[in-house]
Amino acid sequence: MLILLTNDDGIDSPGLLAIKKELEKLGEVWAFATWEDKSGSGHSITITQAIRVAKVGDRTFKVDGNPADCVNIAVNGILEDIPDIVVSGINLGENVGDYILYSGTFGGAMEGALLGITSFAVSARAKEGKTGDLEVVAKMTRRMIEFFLENPPPKRVVININFPFFRHAKEIKGVKFGKLSQAAYGERAIHFQDPRGRDFWFLGSKELKVNSDGVENLKELDYFILEDGFICITSVKIELPVLNIFDEKELSTLSSLVMKEASLLEVNREEP
Repeated sequence: MLILLTNDDGIDSPGLLAIKKELEKLGEVWAFATWEDKSGSGHSITITQAIRVAKVGDRTFKVDGNPADCVNIAVNGILEDIPDIVVSGINLGENVGDYILYSGTFGGAMEGALLGITSFAVSARAKEGKTGDLEVVAKMTRRMIEFFLENPPPKRVVININFPFFRHAKEIKGVKFGKLSQAAYGERAIHFQDPRGRDFWFLGSKELKVNSDGVENLKELDYFILEDGFICITSVKIELPVLNIFDEKELSTLSSLVMKEASLLEVNREEP
């Protein structure tokens, strides 16, 4: 089995090294990871400049781009065969709720799913900069991947796996499937000035806020599943549903307004 491994914490991240060791028990692992920390890069790709790729070991490459770049370059440029699975992680910090839209870890897995490959995003909750034992996280992740290999998810689905913080493996209570919570990291942009008086800003904060409005059972949400000490799996379908938010009468009104504006422009425009 051919396995493509990526992350957003950088090629030397302990999370990537831990999961790589376990994935090698399942097949041939090719690692394409970011040159440096690209947390928060989401699913963005680099199109305005060339992307440098350097081989740093056997089947191991660092990419001066984002996780989605890593996956795309590996699949469409360097690998001779299409990977059987894509694994993105282990991220040092959870990726739950709406925050997955910002996550480079999820973005790497999303690129794999869009390319038709079974893809996994793996993250571990951290406290004071530390996660639970990454060797334990990696071994448990391998077991879950083996399960999904025997029970394949639908196409264009990312299996998003989050581990709770733990000090001992026995503290983990089990595995639950969850729903994405409406979550965002803070709302304040933090301002400061350097010694020369130039303005700089940090986006967000470390505090995770969860919107529980309209939620009947909080224990079904990914954030609270982690709070309860369980591993949470969310199966995220990559699709952009189109909603018809106006009826025909409203659309007709909008169309008339737009075309009226176009007619006025034609009347007022001088002939060349």
